[in-house]
Formats: sequence, C-alpha cells, structure tokens
Amino acid sequence: MEFSTVHSILTVILFVGFVGLIIWAYGKGRKKDFDEAANLVFDDEPEAKPEQKQKQESDHE
Repeated sequence: MEFSTVHSILTVILFVGFVGLIIWAYGKGRKKDFDEAANLVFDDEPEAKPEQKQKQESDHE
C-alpha cells in the first residue's frame, strides 16, 4: 500500500471515532450522569434545616 492510502484510511477511521465520541457524549442517555457529576461539588455541604433556611432568606431582605 502506498503511504497516502494508509494516511487516508487512518483519517477516515479517526473521523468516524470522533463522530462516535460526540454522539456518545451528547446523547440523551448521558444527561443524567453528567448532571450528577456536575453536582458532586455540592454533596459535601450540609443540608440547611427549615428554620435556618427561613432565617437566611430573611437576612437577604
């Protein structure tokens, strides 16, 4: 095989892989996983009690 033929085949394979990766990443089935990952930073924060929540809201007014 000639170098240009190998280069062309490799380009097509990488392009198909790239398109597959984009479809996988932006597919509807991945939304839940990405939402969970996006909210991981907030998991270590303690939940506010209802009394504290009302006090915080009144403090902002």
